[in-house]
Order: sequence, then structure tokens, then C-alpha cells
Amino acid sequence: MLLLRHVAASLVLATICGLQAQELFDASPGSPLRFHPSDRAVLADDSNRSDFECQVVPQSPLLGFDLKFTAGYVVRVPARTVGSAGDSVRILFRVKPAGATRAPAVYFRQNFDIPRVSTDGGTAAFPGRFVIGPGQYEIDWLMRNKQGRVCSAHWRADAHMPSRAALLAAAAPTNLIRPYREHTFADEPPVARATEAPGGLHIALLVNLAPLDRDRFKLTAHEIESLVTMLRTLHREPSLGLFSLTAFHAYNRQLVYTVERQPRLDFAAFGRAIESMPSGVVDVDALADEDGDEHFLSSLLNSAFDAARERPDAVVIMGPKVDRDAAISPELLSIAARPGAIFQFSFNRNPRSYPWPGAIEAALRPHGLVHSNVTRPQDFSRALAGFLDAMGASPADARAEVAGPPAN
Repeated sequence: MLLLRHVAASLVLATICGLQAQELFDASPGSPLRFHPSDRAVLADDSNRSDFECQVVPQSPLLGFDLKFTAGYVVRVPARTVGSAGDSVRILFRVKPAGATRAPAVYFRQNFDIPRVSTDGGTAAFPGRFVIGPGQYEIDWLMRNKQGRVCSAHWRADAHMPSRAALLAAAAPTNLIRPYREHTFADEPPVARATEAPGGLHIALLVNLAPLDRDRFKLTAHEIESLVTMLRTLHREPSLGLFSLTAFHAYNRQLVYTVERQPRLDFAAFGRAIESMPSGVVDVDALADEDGDEHFLSSLLNSAFDAARERPDAVVIMGPKVDRDAAISPELLSIAARPGAIFQFSFNRNPRSYPWPGAIEAALRPHGLVHSNVTRPQDFSRALAGFLDAMGASPADARAEVAGPPAN
């Protein structure tokens, strides 16, 4: 029982600490935010300082589906050193491009209030993350408690962008340093479109929000975040000027969110639609249709290529595969598309779990579907580069035409 109490205390500390906000720290001359008198000296000293016991574990930069890198750290501290008296700690760290003498360092600050819990033998874990572009970076880090004791660490982070991804206009620029964004559905800033065609290419996006496994009612938060991040990356490509977005749940036979011919996607509205989506609910009339999945999907695909409307330049289907139980009969499809204008990015974190073609892939192959399996960000960057090449929007040309760095 005593051991369980210790473990619970540690978990409480780690969970509460992980919820604290990260903020940029203005270290410029004249800023109202002040350093502790010795903070500059601690950050400038290459040696690690340990006034109290702590273990700093740097996290290697990981490429995300937004073509930026997330780096960071986890610091573990015996709870007896910080938590027994309702202590608080402040973390200050700076990130600067290695070897770039003119590039300014970016400072971050985090404050953590330690709850008054029994902490004998427990461990407090303090996580921190930040976003960087390709390149090498130096991180100088310190933690200070209320008693003025300091723990410090210094390390380097190397972020290597795959060569093909580096040509994409949406890829992060070298030496980018930004705070980590916590909100999945935060608004996206405007994009400078680099295209001679009025409005740019019109892309119809069909996003499946149903897990491949029918025993699961909805995607995990990580899966949703990955899909939304892919949409953000598409949104940032300057050659794509208009978007039609239809989000659907293949097995519930639901249209979750629909918008047509917009120059900018409203991610906040998309998020509200996803959050209000009922789980595991199918219309009673739809249940009476034994071939309801097939009819729903065929109607969805036909609508995307409706000849009565101005057809998009390309249709991009994203999300998990739809299993073969929802196979679509060719007789139900009425599709007239330009060859090479249908693409599918099948997102599956474990592709070996379902190596077969999904229902949509099998139905659209005769119509010239270009299919890509997406497990890692590297897979998505290759698929996106191939898509832009096929649409005549060379990633290299697009990046050269965009004025200034991509939106963050």
C-alpha cells in the first residue's frame, strides 16, 4: 500500500506539471521581464550545475506531419526535494542555432506549482517541448526552486529534413524556433499563394474520421491530431488556392463537416464539428439498408465528381482505410475525372495490421487513383511531393516563388 501511494504521488506530480503553459520570455534590453541575477551566468556556463538532484533527458527532434520538428526534454526530480512544502519551480531555457552568430536566441519560460502531496520516494517529471526547423541547435536550460537552488543542463539538437521534404513550400525554414502549440484546432494564418491561375488549384478533400477497426467508435486524439496536421500542411502549399472539405465517418455513415471552394480552411469550425460528433450512432433507416456502407460511400464519391458542378482539379482522400466489408460496386459509381487527379493518403500507424486495399482504394483504382500508405511524416512528405508534381506544381518551384518563409 505504501508503494502504491508513492507511485500515485509521482503520477499526480507529473500530470499536473505537464499541464502548465509554456511562454516566450522576452530577454531583449528594456524588457519588463527580468532575469534572476545569476540566470545569465548559469545559462552561459557550459558546465552542468546541480544544487539539488535532477536528471535532464533531452528528447531528440522528431519530424511531424507539419514538416516541422518537435524537440524538448523531460526533467526528473526526486519529489522530496521539491514537493514536501508545496514548492514551486521555474524553468528557463534558450534555444539558438548552432554556429549562427547573428541568429538571436529564443528564450522560453515555464512555471510549475507543486501540489502538497505525500512524496516520499516519488519522482516529479517536468516535460518541455518546442518546435524547430532543420538545422543544429544549442539548448541552455535551468530550473530554479523557491529557495534559489539551481539545476542546469546544456545539449545540442540536430534536426535533419529528408531531402524531398525540404523542397516543399510548407516545410519549415532552417533555424526556425517556435513554442510548441498545444491546441489541435488553432486557427491557421493566411498563406501567400504563388500561382498564375486565378485562385490557384481547387482541391476537394475527403477525410475519413472512422478507425479501420470497427470495434473502435472513434479515432484517438493522436490520430486526429495527425490528420489535422496533414491538412494544415496541404493548406500551406501556395499552389493550392481553393479547398472543398468533406469530413465523414464511413461506418456511422455520417457527414461530419462540409465546406466548398474556400481559400482558407476554418480549423476551429472543423474542430467543433469533430468534438460534437456522436460516437457509434447510425441512423435507424440506414441500419435497415444492408448495403448502407456501400451506398453511403458511393454517394460521397459521386458527389465529389458531380458533373453538374464545377469539378475540382484533384480529389484527395485522407484518413484510415475503409475495410473490404464496405466494398463498392462499380455500377454505383459515376465518376469522370482527369487521369491522375485522384489521390489517397491512407493513414495507418500499423500498416501490417491491414495490408489489403481498402474499399475506396479498390473502387477508384480503375479511375486512375494514385495511392500512398502514410505511417510516418516521411511517407506523407513523399506523397505530398508526388501529388504536387502530378498536378504540375513542382515543390521546388513553389518554394522559390513564395515571398518569405512559410506560415507558422
